[in-house]
Amino acid sequence: MNADTILGWVGIGAAASLATMIWPFRRGAIGVAGNLVAGVAGAIAVALLSYLVTTTPRPAEGSGRIFFAALGAIGSLCIVHAAWSRHARSASAPHGPLPGAARRGSESRGKTASSSR
Repeated sequence: MNADTILGWVGIGAAASLATMIWPFRRGAIGVAGNLVAGVAGAIAVALLSYLVTTTPRPAEGSGRIFFAALGAIGSLCIVHAAWSRHARSASAPHGPLPGAARRGSESRGKTASSSR
């Protein structure tokens, strides 16, 4: 493993994170930075873990590690996207009626009933 290999993994993670900018979540500078960190971290982590999983001979090392880096980048971005979607849904979900809403509704019904008499 050399610096060129690690820079290749970083490039794969960065490219995957920029490609996911079409997903409708986490926009703006924080969203771009979050995607960039998630993609690069996933690419490097899974590529390094592939050293433990596979026993590839030295000459064919590059292509296998690039596959694992791409898989890690895409996987980590999917996990981040799913977690953010879940967070966004729970934050925007209605939490029931506001206090006093039922009372206001019954008062308005009472007014219409009394006014129709």
